[in-house]
Amino acid sequence: MFLNRATLAERTKVSLTDYSTNFYERYSTIESYVKAFIPEDDLNNRLKRDFSSLLEKFPDEKPPFFGVPFAIKDLIHVNGFPTRAGSELPINVLTTKEGSFISNLRSMGAIFAGKTITEEFAYHSIIPTRNPNNMEHTAGGSSAGSAASVASGICPIAVGTQTLRSVIAPASFCGVVGFKPSYARITLDGVILLSPSFDTIGFFTQDTNSMIYASSHFIPNWRSFQSDKRPVLGVPKGTFMNLMFDDVKSAFENQLKTLEKRGYTIRFVDMPWDEDLILGDAMVRMVQGEMAQVHETWFRQYENLYGSLVKAAITSGQAIPVEELEQLRNGQMKLRMELEKTKRKEGIDLWVTPAQGGVAPKGYEKTGWAGMTAIWSYAGLPTISIPIMKVDGMPLGFQCIGSHGNDEELLFWAEEIERAESPNEVSGAGTPLESDR
Repeated sequence: MFLNRATLAERTKVSLTDYSTNFYERYSTIESYVKAFIPEDDLNNRLKRDFSSLLEKFPDEKPPFFGVPFAIKDLIHVNGFPTRAGSELPINVLTTKEGSFISNLRSMGAIFAGKTITEEFAYHSIIPTRNPNNMEHTAGGSSAGSAASVASGICPIAVGTQTLRSVIAPASFCGVVGFKPSYARITLDGVILLSPSFDTIGFFTQDTNSMIYASSHFIPNWRSFQSDKRPVLGVPKGTFMNLMFDDVKSAFENQLKTLEKRGYTIRFVDMPWDEDLILGDAMVRMVQGEMAQVHETWFRQYENLYGSLVKAAITSGQAIPVEELEQLRNGQMKLRMELEKTKRKEGIDLWVTPAQGGVAPKGYEKTGWAGMTAIWSYAGLPTISIPIMKVDGMPLGFQCIGSHGNDEELLFWAEEIERAESPNEVSGAGTPLESDR
């Protein structure tokens, strides 16, 4: 109900005064419903000071994000803001100086709209953020605040992080574009990590044109990509494609038929992974094991301040052998190479799947399913969710997955797909093979 479809590229032409006024008016009107942001005392005066400083810093030539308000997930340090990470740990313990990504945003003229709400340490907790499409439904997992800030039109762009699904799931649920770059393509200094072998900074915009514009400035060594051909789309065969509700499967099948009519080639492919990796708990164990290592010092001193589910995850992770973690890390690179071999063998340009096994669940405890996203995160591949499907009026993302390091190619073809499509909608319900993944 609050969606504003203006692209980021268009909004960079708006005057700085309009940005300041428009942002604060929209924030004041909508935020009390959506609850995307951590409340901030004296926000309006802080914004006025920031905009005034920006004019002094850039009196003549304006940088690419001059005055654009960015929402930042509260797992990422920003000078002048406390870092809470959805936690009860002391703010002075958690907060440290911002990293290179945030510093680069400053140099490009960004204004920080505020910190967005996240689950405790990006793992799990019930948060107040609501889905702008339907307030009775979740906005997703740990980057939900960032996704909702864009879906509601408060901000044109937001920053989140993904371990297993925390960018792609909220993007799918909120009906915005969510992009997780290739693993390690953007440095993670200045970020509280959950699982260093998975964690990646990601972004939310309202369309892929905006995402390309933004990513060309965010991602080091960006290479412009153009192609006249239609990409060949690969769909995984086997158990993986049963990790969804029947209505999602119908919407996805309808979308594939529409793309075929548009001239796209669809190929169904036997995948090179062990299905036990998807159906079992290996990836969760890996996250918990690394989480225990990340939190070792804090947990020793502040164990009583951790939420019950996060505490249980860290405790479980402490019991996971180092040898098992190393084996799982080695498996990441192996799977990445096997997927690339399969793409070449089958002539695939992009993998495509639904972004989630279902649309946003009603209520606020269930925040999504890892089944459609985790395996690609494990392999470190770039992924994007584009909002071109619907089920019973709720958004459902169409997920495209590229090759590691080929983010430019992925975004180019995702924009081509988005441009050609209008939302495919189905009604009904069903049961996925593993409904709680």
